[in-house]
Amino acid sequence: MFEFEMVVAFGAGAALMAMAPVVRKMGNQELGDSMGQAGRSMAKNGVKVGIVAAGAAGKVARGVAKSAAEVAESFVDLVEEAKSESSSEEIADQEVAKNGSPKTAKSATITDVTVE
Repeated sequence: MFEFEMVVAFGAGAALMAMAPVVRKMGNQELGDSMGQAGRSMAKNGVKVGIVAAGAAGKVARGVAKSAAEVAESFVDLVEEAKSESSSEEIADQEVAKNGSPKTAKSATITDVTVE
């Protein structure tokens, strides 16, 4: 909604500023000056709203990017832990197969996971 208001305020202000010299030429100095000042004020306020909206959108985008990076890091850590545990269990299974003593053996089920 801020974008629409910014465009309307800037457009109306710019139109008033563009029409002010024409009104002055037609003989109404006071009205032309008044239109020029009002147009300038409206255009400036439209730009201010745009700057505020862009700043807020930038903060939101940075927050989302930071959160996404943290989630990705957590997921990578989780995958590394799973790989480490899987490797440990495979080594234990191999030692059981060699020695024939199943006292520390655990059966592991590995499922392929695809993340898109």
